[in-house]
Amino acid sequence: MAPRDEVLSWYRAATETLISAPPAKDDRDPESAAVNVLLQRQAKALLVIHDALGDSSPHQVNESLLTRRLSDVVSISASKFYAYRFDLLPCQWRQIHTDALILSTHHDVLCSLGQNAWLGDAVLDGVVEKLDRAVITAGGAGVLGTAWVEKTLRLLEDLCDALPGEPPAAKRAKRAHDAHFALGEPYGRPALSPDRTCPARSGWSLAAFERYMNGDTSPRPVVFTDLVAAWPALTSRPWKSPCYLLSRTFGGRRLVPVEIGRSYVDPDWGQELVPFGAFLSSYVSPEGGGGEEVGYLAQHDLFSQIPSLRGDICTPDFCWSSVPMHPADDPARNKAPVDVPLVNAWFGPARTITPLHTDAYHNLLVQVVGTKYVRLYPPWSKAMRPRGEEDGVDMSNTSSLDVGVLEGWDEDAQGMTEEEREAAKSELESEEYWECVLGEGDTLLIPMGWWHYVRSLSVSFSVSFWWN
Repeated sequence: MAPRDEVLSWYRAATETLISAPPAKDDRDPESAAVNVLLQRQAKALLVIHDALGDSSPHQVNESLLTRRLSDVVSISASKFYAYRFDLLPCQWRQIHTDALILSTHHDVLCSLGQNAWLGDAVLDGVVEKLDRAVITAGGAGVLGTAWVEKTLRLLEDLCDALPGEPPAAKRAKRAHDAHFALGEPYGRPALSPDRTCPARSGWSLAAFERYMNGDTSPRPVVFTDLVAAWPALTSRPWKSPCYLLSRTFGGRRLVPVEIGRSYVDPDWGQELVPFGAFLSSYVSPEGGGGEEVGYLAQHDLFSQIPSLRGDICTPDFCWSSVPMHPADDPARNKAPVDVPLVNAWFGPARTITPLHTDAYHNLLVQVVGTKYVRLYPPWSKAMRPRGEEDGVDMSNTSSLDVGVLEGWDEDAQGMTEEEREAAKSELESEEYWECVLGEGDTLLIPMGWWHYVRSLSVSFSVSFWWN
């Protein structure tokens, strides 16, 4: 089957599935039920248009009204994401949002492929954006789910590869070695204290790691230099290549969440969903430095969203070890056990930071591209000054101390006096702490409960593995 016909057949089958899917059993909300009925009508109208395209016959569907109704359903369901805390959002609204975006892309595809054998760039950009929004915003809820979205994107890439003069994805990926990010450290690097530098280790077995984690004393941070040497992301499929990353993100079209601003505790901090290519050109750039505004792809489950990148890394064996719970001996601090490690991406230019905070998981932080400075304080430190509740959000896992400001690396956005700054810095210096600069291929163990501050020294791509 030709790529064009395969895309059309795939979309028709999906729309039929949405029409035949039974309503959620626990949906007692009359508003969502009514919106779902409206969405079903649009799906049936889409099938009429689809079949008329195949027969080259006219249809009686008002496409302008169809477009408006689909847009209305997307807007109505999106408004519910602001009306509820995400974990309390009724599932049917996430499902309606996903289904409406999928049906909207079906109409976009029909409009374009009805006139051509390919999708224009503007149409393709819009389709990819809507499908990624369904995954990122709504979690791909619904009967089709994220697996359907991922296969659709692969089919669309195949369609693009079939265009005359368009190099296939495999050839685009091979160009990955042509250029790398400039990995200089434009703002310098902190001088490490020899007696506070994290020890570097290699050659540890899983049994040796478990003995260390479960010893008589609480584990301290350690840098492992040999856990990920065979990762394709470091060798044959290099993430330090902008071309390679663009080839794995549909030419940079894939949407990613980006934090805008220096730190998530700053008043001017915000978040945006932007195409990966726009993120590179606006904030990272192949030349190694973004603009004045800082953009950070932080703590994002990129590898579930884009599985093609997941194949470039492997979960370290240490993540399957038996490990202790929170050292504070407070059951309230422990999270429910995770079946598999939680894997997140951290990618941005020099000067991106994660403020001093603590997590309820053990963490293996792997440095794939560039360099990163990390400072760590133990859970029993008395100098962390945890934040309280802010705008209804519990921020007690984040310190009110800004390490970058105290060290003079960043401008003070909090208005501390010189005396206050020196007093806080002196208090921190009297505490036990460890620090390191991670280079490519290094893996830092951050034991559960340890406070840590992270600062990119160059263009930096890291992967964290949380487990308990």
